[in-house]
Amino acid sequence: MNAPLEGIKVVEFSVAMAGPYCGMMLADYGAEVIKVERVGVGDDSRAWPPFFHDKVPYYYAAANRNKLGVALDLKSPEGRKAARALVLDADVLLGNYRLEALPRAGLDYESLAAENPGLIYCLISGFGASGPRRDEPANDLFMQAYTGGMSITGEPDRMPSKMGLSVADIGAGMTATIGILMALEARHRTGRGQRVDTSLLEGQMSMLSYHLTRYFATGIAPQRAGSGGGVGVPYQAFRAADDYIVVAAFNPRMWRDFCTVLSHPEWDEDPRFNTASARAENRDLLVGMIQEVMGKQPVKYWEERLRSVSVPSTPVNNIDQIVAEEQVAARDMVVEIDVPGAGPIRMAGLPLKFTETPGEIRLPPPRLGEHTDAVLHRLGYSAETIHDLAERGVIGLDAFDQAAD
Repeated sequence: MNAPLEGIKVVEFSVAMAGPYCGMMLADYGAEVIKVERVGVGDDSRAWPPFFHDKVPYYYAAANRNKLGVALDLKSPEGRKAARALVLDADVLLGNYRLEALPRAGLDYESLAAENPGLIYCLISGFGASGPRRDEPANDLFMQAYTGGMSITGEPDRMPSKMGLSVADIGAGMTATIGILMALEARHRTGRGQRVDTSLLEGQMSMLSYHLTRYFATGIAPQRAGSGGGVGVPYQAFRAADDYIVVAAFNPRMWRDFCTVLSHPEWDEDPRFNTASARAENRDLLVGMIQEVMGKQPVKYWEERLRSVSVPSTPVNNIDQIVAEEQVAARDMVVEIDVPGAGPIRMAGLPLKFTETPGEIRLPPPRLGEHTDAVLHRLGYSAETIHDLAERGVIGLDAFDQAAD
């Protein structure tokens, strides 16, 4: 069966997480993604410990499987020429360098589109391609703070916290993925490519979603509320006798059944608690009453009883607990990949399942310059030319293959 994006060629100029995550999503579902990296250095994340088997950097591995790895010196005329040849043969250019970096290397949209009018040119930046801060750098932590995300994360009496997940980076990567797919669909109708412009700022602002509309509705800025917040009560973590458990009884049926499980069916009739707005108005009182009851029994006791009546509840799992969950295994969301010269590594699986055109993991994360030789051969470069370019540092070849030779 063919993957959804089979036949689509992507040339990726990106580092860290936002761009690489987008490239990996496209590659997982069939696109040929050629990742262009700096000679001798590569993606910054190649240097970030810890490492699988003392060789494969965990962060790089997380967002770069299924790609072909090419190392080019974009400061040299010959490196720029090779990069341009790759893009002119591609459907998509994906980048998350500073906005001026690719145009400075001769990879500007206007000149590329003149020769490749079907090209989708997608750049992920910190702030987007317009506005007073367009040229400033940004990263995940910065953007969580800048957009207010940290102001609503953590306990109210503690300092602001960043999300444990890289929500700004991955949110921008997902947004870019959607944008590229939309542009490809538009190209089916028009025959023309276009520029796709997104940023960490726009990904985060979009994800703020109901926090923004709540602010505009009330004029009151949301504040940190721990695991609670919003209009739902109970919709937070509680301390059971042995550990924490989350309860999300967010509709009338769930609230009624929750009260029954806690042996307090009268709460459902109490005018202080019998509607969502009443529960929100009396949040502190109700949370204290629930905590008093739930603190008397262990997590497993409450989880079994709440699950039996379809009230969402779960322990607050650690990573080592969730990767061992039967449901995660049933959905193939932890996979093992063999990396030649290193050994097996484990990572997150593919998040989308298709009945007719499934994605698959075909390749491990590439070594620096692993596919430079093969990709340049495909562009018509001779073995002699490739050897000469490598000798002069214009391109980087796979050190693993060279050592084997």
